[in-house]
Amino acid sequence: MSKGMPAPRVQESRKDPALKRPPAAPRRSLITDILTLQFVITGAIAAIAIVGLTWTSQAVIRNNLTYWAEQWAGELNELGAPFYLRNQNEAVLDVERFVEKYPEIRSVVWYRPDGSVFTSIAKNGRIESSVPPLQPAIIAELSAKAGVKSAYLLKENIEANRRFRLSGPIWVESLANDGLFEFDPDRAPTQIRLLGFVAVDLDFSTYQDAFLKKLGLASVALVALLFIAWLGSRALLKHALKPLSELQGPLSEIARGRMRVQFPVTRHRETQAIVAALEDTLGALEKREQHLLHLANHDPLTGLYSRHRLDSELEMELSSCAEKGTGSALCFVDLDQFKYINDTYGHPAGDELLKLAACQLRHAVRTEDFVARFGGDEFVVILRNVSRRQARVLANELLDQMRRLSHIEQDQIFHVQCSIGVSMIPDSRQDAHEIIAQADMACQAAKSHGRNRMEFYNPAGKQSELMMQDIHWMRSIRSALETDGFVLHYQPLQHIRTGVISHYEALLRLKTPQGLVGPQAFLHAVARFGLMADIDRWVVENAVRSLAEFNRSNPDIQLSVNLSTYALEDASFAAWVRSLLREHNVSGDHIIFEITEQMAVRFAVKTDKQLTML
Repeated sequence: MSKGMPAPRVQESRKDPALKRPPAAPRRSLITDILTLQFVITGAIAAIAIVGLTWTSQAVIRNNLTYWAEQWAGELNELGAPFYLRNQNEAVLDVERFVEKYPEIRSVVWYRPDGSVFTSIAKNGRIESSVPPLQPAIIAELSAKAGVKSAYLLKENIEANRRFRLSGPIWVESLANDGLFEFDPDRAPTQIRLLGFVAVDLDFSTYQDAFLKKLGLASVALVALLFIAWLGSRALLKHALKPLSELQGPLSEIARGRMRVQFPVTRHRETQAIVAALEDTLGALEKREQHLLHLANHDPLTGLYSRHRLDSELEMELSSCAEKGTGSALCFVDLDQFKYINDTYGHPAGDELLKLAACQLRHAVRTEDFVARFGGDEFVVILRNVSRRQARVLANELLDQMRRLSHIEQDQIFHVQCSIGVSMIPDSRQDAHEIIAQADMACQAAKSHGRNRMEFYNPAGKQSELMMQDIHWMRSIRSALETDGFVLHYQPLQHIRTGVISHYEALLRLKTPQGLVGPQAFLHAVARFGLMADIDRWVVENAVRSLAEFNRSNPDIQLSVNLSTYALEDASFAAWVRSLLREHNVSGDHIIFEITEQMAVRFAVKTDKQLTML
């Protein structure tokens, strides 16, 4: 354990709990919902209209019935005939026929002047025997109407609605002086003799019941018509929206990742607009996907394939050679004068040289071969379907093409030279990283033998021993990444004069059966096999996790972490760090990232963006 505070290691489960989706709501038809809402609104309006019509009709009927009841006042004198006709029985018989003629007459009652019942009849000549006498107030009111023009009294709602009682006095009127001379009938006084009272009970319920019955039938018919209209509208709307329903299939294909789908043909402008918008969106997404795919598979500076694409391409080539029993070769190309030009004339001159070399490599190989930028001034070429002799010929031709390349910088002419290491791809299954490492070692051998030459990987020489060591480290490191076989030590940075500890530096160690091993022993293999970015992420993640634990007891602790070149080449690194700090509730001012000056200058554009985000 190095000096400084201990590094607590907490074993945490990396398995996230399964996320359960909430149960999907039952699918409903949009057409049904729209038409149901329309039906409810229309039904509510129709119900309000029916209620209003009923209420208005009731008022109109009541007014009409009152009017017709008043019209019956003219018949009171005829109905009072039994009082003044000599043949009373015949008069009553005439009244019975009159009552049977009009269905609205319920009964006719005759009263004596004192209010007692004289006689009464109802429908079918039935004699009413339980008719009560007139009240004194009614007698007085009716008696006062004898001899006047509107000699009747109309009462509503005697027993129930739609019933009226029309009553009036029956009297005889005679002239007081019937002299022959100077007789003026308009001014002559008269004598009035009250004979009694007659009352007619009118019931118009038959008419109103008939009206309400027809109104009810009309309401039922209206509801039936609304329902039929709903069914018809649903069918018509479903037919009209059928093109939208047919979009479900293409949209499902799009959701599964297929961009080239066939949309249904439609004649409606609205649906055509939707289809056109979807096609434009798909076109834009396809262009963006192609752009992102190009960025992921190509080096932004040279336009060659990227190291990421190299790994997948080499894996496929290994599988193809194993299946077909053929052979291929991998060439590791390293420029010889790049560092001199880069350091002397600056990085823009170095970038121009890299572009020129990439263009020359692309045109120097066959169309079926594969060229990628491995990193810095290193390139990799896969020569497909070649023997060892053919690989030697093609590699030498590649050297010749690169020797013919010249670069002018500030009036100085530089002839570009390179060293090439070649590793054959056998028909047996072999790891892609091992093939690259073999070609890299062969390239280093070419450099050590004088540069500007080509060397094959020799498994019997010292290269084989170095290769086996690197493969051993590579397997140990991969196992450590999968099983947390690394450990972090924390070394304090202490001010000598004051003794104050400013922060702690995270130091990486690899656990082996022989003990802990520092990074100096395995970093060369890590860089060769492309595992540096994975180690960077492991160190950052575990440092942040430990920092969250340390801050519980000491909120002022800060940690420093060294980053490699590959960390800042990852465009998502800064966003990943931000989410990691949020996950562990760690403030960003408690962690320090250290990079070298050379890395900051060499990748100025990328580091500037990443540092700005951080």
